[in-house]
Amino acid sequence: MEELPKIQELKCRIEYINKLESLEDINQYLEDKDYLVYIITLSGISFGEFSNYQFKLIEDITKLDRLEELRIFDKERELHIWRQSDGKGGSVLKGRLRIDNPIEEAEQCYYRDAKQLLFGANREHLQNGFTFLKEDRGFGVIIPNSLLSKLKDNPRLYLCTRNYLEEWDNGQLSYCDSRFISIKGGE
Repeated sequence: MEELPKIQELKCRIEYINKLESLEDINQYLEDKDYLVYIITLSGISFGEFSNYQFKLIEDITKLDRLEELRIFDKERELHIWRQSDGKGGSVLKGRLRIDNPIEEAEQCYYRDAKQLLFGANREHLQNGFTFLKEDRGFGVIIPNSLLSKLKDNPRLYLCTRNYLEEWDNGQLSYCDSRFISIKGGE
């Protein structure tokens, strides 16, 4: 039987974003390096890449009205953006930046890492360097071809997440946030 992941500690910093006006606003929260991207738009869910402050996605998101949720992540940080009602019949994009082990001042955090199996064992190659990993019953996920090298002999991908815990007044730990860390091939 597989052992449950252990609760660990690290320093982390959180910054909340009240409103994002454009895709260029994202750049101020990220460093110039390579990230993975998880995106939900009106037409679907997919993974992509963000490098040199540019997106590589199956779908053009320059029109933010199609964007529902966006996660740009690596092992150290995640910028999570979501659409929320503005209370006036419209909506606004809000966000949260979470950085683990930052250089600047940070708080002590408890966490537990986990892996979630992504749907899709069969490959269907798409245009522009993307593949649809799908199940026989139709479920699947779109990934950039760069992730195919992680599959090795096992056709499954796993989304690695970090799940944060906070301590209540009675000493009990409770989940309070989570973020994406990486995508790994099956082992």
